[in-house]
Amino acid sequence: FGPVLPIVSVQSEDDAINFIKKGDKPLSLYLFSTNQKTIDKFVNETSSGSICGNDTVIHLSIDTLPFGGIGASGLGRYHGKYSFDTFSHEKSILIRGYNPVLEAIGSKRYPPYNDSKLRFMSLLLAKRRDFTPKYLSQYLMYALGVVTVLGVQALY
Repeated sequence: FGPVLPIVSVQSEDDAINFIKKGDKPLSLYLFSTNQKTIDKFVNETSSGSICGNDTVIHLSIDTLPFGGIGASGLGRYHGKYSFDTFSHEKSILIRGYNPVLEAIGSKRYPPYNDSKLRFMSLLLAKRRDFTPKYLSQYLMYALGVVTVLGVQALY
């Protein structure tokens, strides 16, 4: 595992990016620049486990940043929640019961397909927006409080 921190002289940004692209993907890429266009160019045109700008190794101390390699430098993302996610297997399970009414409504899922059925399938496959209210738990607690107060008042 090494070299830990290679220092390579190049003539230009493009030469540096080409040098990085020719080899295995680095675990970390350290970039020192005050020019935001240069930083953006390296971020967008290279691939590495992480990029640390204008410092070294400090990104390892931030537990909310995932750390891990790509390709020959390693697999996965580690630190805090990212370690848990890396070593967890999330399994999707859907077990559906039979309901003749819902089956009749959903029968457009089955062949033969026509334009109407394809539009219906497109709607089913479209990414859904998250409609969960930001303060759902607070709303539920408020509603529980209101129901409790009304229930107590009804008793007395």
